[in-house]
Amino acid sequence: MGRPWTFSQRVGAGFFASLLVALALVVTFAVALLSVRTHQKAGLLELSMDLLEVERLRRAFSDKVASERGYALSGDSLFAEEMVASRERFISIAGRLKARLLAEPASSLLDAAMRAEQEHEQAVRELVVAHAANVPRSKLERLFEERVGTTRLRAYEALQQLSANAEEQLARGIQTAVDVDERVLTLTLVAASLGLAVAAVLSWVLLRRLRPLREEADDSARRFQLLVEGVQDYALLLLDERGRVASWNPGATRITGYEASEVVGEPVALFYPPDAAALGVPEKDLARARRDGRLRTEGWRVRKDGSSYFAEALVNALRDEGGALRGYAEVTRDITERRRAERTQGLFAEAGRVFQRYTEPDLMVAELVRMMVPEVADACVLYVLTPSGQLRPRVVKHADEQKEPLLWEALRRHQPSPDSPRGVWQVMRTGRSQWVAEVSPQMLVKGAEDAEHLGMMEQVGIRSYLAVPLRSGEKTQGVLVLLTSSPERRLTQGDQVFMEELAGRAALALDNTRLLRESREAVELIGIAAHDLGNPLNTLQLLLRKLQRLDPGLAPDKVREGLGAALKQTQRLGQLLLNLLDLSRLSAGRLVLDVSLVDLADLAHEVVERFAAYASEQGSKLVFDAELGLVGRWDRLRLDRVMTNLLSNALKFGAGQPVEVRVERAGVSRARLVVKDHGVGIPLEAQRRIFDRFEQVPSEGRHAGFGLGLYIVRQLVDAHGGSVHVESSPGEGSTFTVELPLLQPGSEREAPVNEPVLP
Repeated sequence: MGRPWTFSQRVGAGFFASLLVALALVVTFAVALLSVRTHQKAGLLELSMDLLEVERLRRAFSDKVASERGYALSGDSLFAEEMVASRERFISIAGRLKARLLAEPASSLLDAAMRAEQEHEQAVRELVVAHAANVPRSKLERLFEERVGTTRLRAYEALQQLSANAEEQLARGIQTAVDVDERVLTLTLVAASLGLAVAAVLSWVLLRRLRPLREEADDSARRFQLLVEGVQDYALLLLDERGRVASWNPGATRITGYEASEVVGEPVALFYPPDAAALGVPEKDLARARRDGRLRTEGWRVRKDGSSYFAEALVNALRDEGGALRGYAEVTRDITERRRAERTQGLFAEAGRVFQRYTEPDLMVAELVRMMVPEVADACVLYVLTPSGQLRPRVVKHADEQKEPLLWEALRRHQPSPDSPRGVWQVMRTGRSQWVAEVSPQMLVKGAEDAEHLGMMEQVGIRSYLAVPLRSGEKTQGVLVLLTSSPERRLTQGDQVFMEELAGRAALALDNTRLLRESREAVELIGIAAHDLGNPLNTLQLLLRKLQRLDPGLAPDKVREGLGAALKQTQRLGQLLLNLLDLSRLSAGRLVLDVSLVDLADLAHEVVERFAAYASEQGSKLVFDAELGLVGRWDRLRLDRVMTNLLSNALKFGAGQPVEVRVERAGVSRARLVVKDHGVGIPLEAQRRIFDRFEQVPSEGRHAGFGLGLYIVRQLVDAHGGSVHVESSPGEGSTFTVELPLLQPGSEREAPVNEPVLP
C-alpha cells in the first residue's frame, strides 16, 4: 500500500484536474468554432474563385471581340489566330465554370452566356464567309452591325448578369462570414467563461474539502515544531548528502553551545575531537549509516568552548522513493553524567575489591592511584603526612610514561609549602577539596616557585586540578591530587563528588589496614625481638662467664679480646633497641624531631670515625669526602641513626671491599649524602621493597638481620622532608643516596610537628 498523499500533493492534483476540465471545454469549443470558421473561409474562397473565373471569361470574350474586329477591318490572319485562341480560352473557362456553378441562377446565366457566345461565333463565321466571297464593304459593315453586334451585345449582357450574380454571391458569403465570426467570438467568450467557471467551482470544492486537511497539516507542523523546539535534552539536526548541517534545534544549541547561524552549512566533523576528525571518524560514521541505513554510536564530542562531552548518537540515512540519498537525520544526547555514574559504580566496585585484596597500605594506595589513571584523570599524585608533619608524595602516576619521571622530579625538587593559602596544605588543614576546572597560564605562573618549576609544570601540562583529602573521622591522612593534561578533558564537579566518596572509603580502608598490619607486626615484632635480643645476650653471657674463669694476670690478651667481643654484642643490642624504639614511635605516630642547626659534613665525619675500627676488622677501607658548609635544621640523633644504618649495611654486605661516604651539594637548596659499597649488590626486584618493614635482602644466611634498618632510614629521611633511593646491580655493589633540604638564608622557622598517618 502506497504512502498517503500530502496536502500539497492533493491541492496540486485538484488544481491540475480543474485545469484539465477547463482546458478540455475550451479546446472542444475552439475546435468546433475553428471548423466552422474554416468551412466558411473555404466557401468565401470558392466564391472568390467563381468571380475571378467569370472575370476571366469576360476578358476572354472581350479579347475575342477585339481580335474579330481587327480581322474584320484588316483581314490580317494574325487577328484570326488571336480570335481562335481567345475563343478556346473562353470555352476552357466556361467549362471550368460549368463544373463550379451548379446552383441556380448562376448555372442558367452561364448557359445563356455560352449560347450568346455561340450565336456570336456563328455570326462572325458568316461574316468571314462573306468577306471571302468579296461581298462589298458596305454590305459587310451592315452585316457586322446586324448580326455580329446584336449577338455581341447579348453575350455581354449574359456575362454581365453572370458577373453580377457572382459578385452578389461573394457579398453574401462575406456577410455570412462576418456573422459567423461574430458568433465564433461570442461562443469563444462563452466557452472561456464556462471553463473558468467550472475551474473556479472545482477549485472551490477542492479547497473546501482540503481546508480541514490543510488545517490539520498546519496544526501537525506547528505541533512538530513545538516538539522539536521543546526538546532540550537532545540535539536534533538534519545533514545533507555531503554531511553538512542543514537544520538545528534549540536542544543542539544547549548541548554544544553553537547557534544555528554558526553551524548551518558546516560539516558534522566540527563536533568531533580534532584527533578523531583527523582520522576520518565522521566520514566513516556517515558511510556506515549510508551502508546500513542506521547507525548507533557513542563517543566524545566537542562543544563550542572546547570542552568535551560523551555523546550517544543515532544517525539515519534519508532516501527518496527512488532510493537516492537525500541526507541524514541525527539525534544526539549528552550521556556524560550517565557514563560517569556507570564509571563511578564500576570504580567503586573495583575499589572495594582492591581494599579487600591488599593488606599493605603502600600496595593499596599504589593500586588506588593506578585506578584513577587514565579513567578519571591523566595524572594522580598521593601525598601522605610524614612523622615530621610534612606532606610528601608517596605514589605518582601519569598516563604518559614519558611525563611520569618529569612529574616525579618536579614534586621531589619543589615540595609544597605549609604557608601556602592554596594547594595540598590548604586541603590538608581544612579537610575540604579544591577543584579548578580550568588552570590558566596565570595560575601556573602564580603557583610556580621559580622559572625551573614553571617549566616543569608546563612540560607536564596541567589543564585541570582536583585535590581531595584522605579523611577518616576527624583525622586527615593525606591528599589525593588529580590532574588532566589534555586540552579537551576537564575535571568536573561530578568528579569531585565521586573522588570525595572514594577518598573517604580509601582512608577508612587504610586505617583498617594499618590497624590489622600493626596487630600482626606486633606479634612478629615480639618474636623477632626475642630472637634478635636473645642471640647477642647469650653470646654476651658466655663471654662474661669465660672471662670470669680466666686469671687476669695470666691472660691479659684474651681478656681484652673477650671484652672487645662483649662490647660488640652490647653495641648490637643498643642498635637493635634504638631501632625497636624508633619503630614503636613510628607505629604509634609519636615520633617528634628535635631539630637544630646541624653541619652534615661534621656529622658524617663523626659516624665514619666511629666505624673506622669496625671497617678495619672487616677488611674494608673507608673513603670519606665531604663538602663543608652544608647546614640544615635537622634532628642530629635521627640523622646519626640514618648514617649508622647505611654505613653498617655497607660494611656488612661489602666486607673486604672499599666503602665510600660522600657529602655534597645537590642543587641550590638540597644536600646529598652518598654511601657506596662494592659488595654483593641488590637484585632489581628486591630494590622495590627493601625500604619496607621487615624486608631483608636475600643473603644465603651470611648476614642475619631483622629488616628494620632501611625501613627506619626511609621514615626518618621522609620526616626531614628528604628522599632516599638506591642504585645497585648484583655483584657490583650498592649506592644509597639521601637528599635533605638545606637551611635557606634568613630562615628561622622550626620544622612543624604533626602526627603521621602511614608509617
